[in-house]
Formats: sequence, C-alpha cells, structure tokens
Amino acid sequence: MKNRLMIRLFLCLALIQLVVPLSMIARREFVLRDGAQFKFKVAPVDSYDAFRGRYVALRIDENYVPAIKNEKIKRGQAVFVVINLDAQGFARLSEVTTGRPRRGSYIRANVSNVYNDKIYLDLPIDRYYMEEKSAPLAEKIYQRYSQRDKKDAYVVVRIKDGFVVIESLYVGGQKIEDMVKQGMKNPNRLGLRGIR
Repeated sequence: MKNRLMIRLFLCLALIQLVVPLSMIARREFVLRDGAQFKFKVAPVDSYDAFRGRYVALRIDENYVPAIKNEKIKRGQAVFVVINLDAQGFARLSEVTTGRPRRGSYIRANVSNVYNDKIYLDLPIDRYYMEEKSAPLAEKIYQRYSQRDKKDAYVVVRIKDGFVVIESLYVGGQKIEDMVKQGMKNPNRLGLRGIR
C-alpha cells in the first residue's frame, strides 16, 4: 500500500515537472502565432544570464508615460500599459491603467519610478537571447547601431493579453543574426575590425 502511494506521488511530481515547462512554451508559441505585432525603438544598455545564457540587453527608447492625475501610482506597482502606433509604425506607450484595458493592445509592466509628471516603466522587453557564440558580436553591433546619433535599431514583439514575446531584433534594417553572420565573414565591412 505504501509503495503504491509513493509511486503515485512520484508520477504526480513527474507530471507536474513536465506540464509547467510545456505550458510556458505553449503560451509563448500562442503569443507568437496569434499576438499583435509591434516595433519598439530601442536604446543602448553586459549581458549574461547564468541560467539562460547570452543575450543582448535592450532598453525601450521611450519607457515612460505621462503621470495619471489624481491617481497614486507607486514604484514597483503592477500596471497595464496601453500601446498605440506612431506615424512611422513604431509602438508608443500611451498611458497606464491599474485595471486591465477592455480593448486594444497592452503590456503588463511594473513602475520603476515616478518623477517629473512621468511614470517610468520596467517593461518585459529587455533581453534578446542568442546563441552563445554570436551574442558578444551581436552586442557590439547593437551598441553601434543604437547610439544616440544613429538610432537604427528596433525590436519586433508580439503582444497578446498583456503578455509580450520578442520576435526579432533589427539593426541597420536587418535582423541581428544576419548582421552577425556578415560580421563574422567580413568584420571590416561593418567597421568591426578585430571584434569576434
């Protein structure tokens, strides 16, 4: 009797260990398939995560919205950020709400600071994971194309029900992976002499 109970407990634990990662993967894939697509301009930001590997550190160029009058928004508070498009087709953060918006696209985020009538946000669009070998060169290329005077980098994301998945990172009008391939073949062409 005791052995059967132990076996059942072991099987339940094994099933949970399979279901949790599979549900995370499924959610990400559903967002990539069904989510609305947006482009965010990014700005320059070492980037290594011991558990997930190398990545390119991203920062959304305008990561703030005007403060809400007569509403107390605090640092660390979870909010919903409404997304609109500008004339060039880039996503813009337009407002925050404390309740889930009934329509339109939005991102669930946290408030990083409230200062000078602006609410600054920690957005879940801050890491673009890449192959271990490619990430250092990709970071260099990204830094070069996202400088204040150049600003030729953006990230394409999918958003569904407040959940965001990064689809691709573009620099100089190309996917970062394509730029890395070019940089590995001919670093001088990209002005990256001696970088690998």
